[in-house]
Amino acid sequence: MTENKQNNYNDFIKNNKILKSNVNGLYRFLVLWIIKYQGSIHGYGIMKELDKFFQNLIEEGVLKKSNPSKIYPILKQMEEYELISGEEVIPDDKKVTFYKITDKGLYFIQYIFKKFMLHSENSQWKLIYEDMMEAED
Repeated sequence: MTENKQNNYNDFIKNNKILKSNVNGLYRFLVLWIIKYQGSIHGYGIMKELDKFFQNLIEEGVLKKSNPSKIYPILKQMEEYELISGEEVIPDDKKVTFYKITDKGLYFIQYIFKKFMLHSENSQWKLIYEDMMEAED
């Protein structure tokens, strides 16, 4: 592939709304999983963890780093659905909310894991996984 063509493709990827909307779809799941994995974590910590997941895309300029205007509405919605609970603490005269996953949230994430495992046994999904592995070459 010529360098010019590759640069055009890279520009296309950086401005592609399909890729960004797919990543946005993962955010809610990842936020819930991060809270489950960490046990108790504040919003800023969640943003830092999300940025680790998408570090390569951020470095390439495809995605921006996580920000409060994106994360806090998700956290609020998850609290409303009772998937997580927030507890406010005031260390050093600054109010911080730490989030924990609820029993309902644990059930929900386990449901997603079980469904994903069922998908992994599906022959069509296996083809996608094979393509992913070939893309690494």
